Amino acid sequence: MVSVITISNSKEKLLKTAEGVIRECKNFDGEWEYIIVECQNVKHDLKENLKEKPYAEEDKFEEKIEKIKAESGIRNQIKHIKVEMCGFSYQRNIGLKKSKYEILVFVDDGMDIPEGWLKKLISPIISGEADAVLGGVLPKLEEGKTKENILALCQSVLGFPGGGLKYYALGTRLIDSFSTPNLAIRKELVELTGGFDEKLVFGAEDSDLAIRIKIKFPNSKFLYKKEAYVIAEPRKNLKEITKWFIRRGKALATLKIKYSNGKTKIKDLLSRELILPKIFISSSIPLIFPVFSISYVAKVEETLFLVKNKLKSNDIIPKEYFLILPIALPMFKFIADVCFSIGFYSIYFSKNVQTIQNFIIK
Repeated sequence: MVSVITISNSKEKLLKTAEGVIRECKNFDGEWEYIIVECQNVKHDLKENLKEKPYAEEDKFEEKIEKIKAESGIRNQIKHIKVEMCGFSYQRNIGLKKSKYEILVFVDDGMDIPEGWLKKLISPIISGEADAVLGGVLPKLEEGKTKENILALCQSVLGFPGGGLKYYALGTRLIDSFSTPNLAIRKELVELTGGFDEKLVFGAEDSDLAIRIKIKFPNSKFLYKKEAYVIAEPRKNLKEITKWFIRRGKALATLKIKYSNGKTKIKDLLSRELILPKIFISSSIPLIFPVFSISYVAKVEETLFLVKNKLKSNDIIPKEYFLILPIALPMFKFIADVCFSIGFYSIYFSKNVQTIQNFIIK
């Protein structure tokens, strides 16, 4: 018995995912429900990840959902919940509270859902092999859009979102943490650890949930299953990407603040995810900066080589991109790392940091 949950503030992206999820649910042997938690009118708070989205009464989305319900004859199994004040954790917690089945599936809006996805994703939980299953997330490539496809592949090779091609290339295996773009999990684990932390307003709420589950249930098993993949529409330009990584950096900062009990720690400021301290230190020492630059590029190329070497066909990364990616990927990663660091320090060193710390710790 499974409850599938999608949160959204984009009707266009939501409809695409909803159609695929409902098709998969109709082919599912057990009992199911599909819970959509849609943001109608978002107000700014500390929640910078949200945008003002005024409700349009003439919108055709509701009509399309009703048509899907009528055609499939499954009206009572689809719950479309509209909320005014929204956020990643807030909306997922609403889905959690409204769910009635023992397995939860979280899938983001904007996903293309392949046939057989749902059964593949939840089967390790049913068999007892795992308590949570992170499915693969592959990038959507479009013919004739070379620039957008390169950006999509760069994101995915580096592991975004949901592990991307980096995780996919390593194959099905046990993992230490998870994210929620494509996740099945035992409902009991989420409930007993208190659900998603709504104080983590910039993101990282899924990583935080994984941390708390491991603390409370150290023997719990998280599995990455590449076969249970969905196809994600990636960020298509550098403006979207820079904003995304700045927010990701802010998310890490709030997570670090939460687990440092409000105390500034040197190891947080010099975390391996942050590039700015490395640039500053290496550039201040003669001959070190060239060594750092070469090792940085080499590490990126190593990741690309691993992904390319592990994938068994050119269906996922077309051959024509293998000549471009070795040049584009280091530049992309550098921009992403700088934006991530800026986002992190903008929160960690903010004049409002004490307010944020108190807000998270309470």
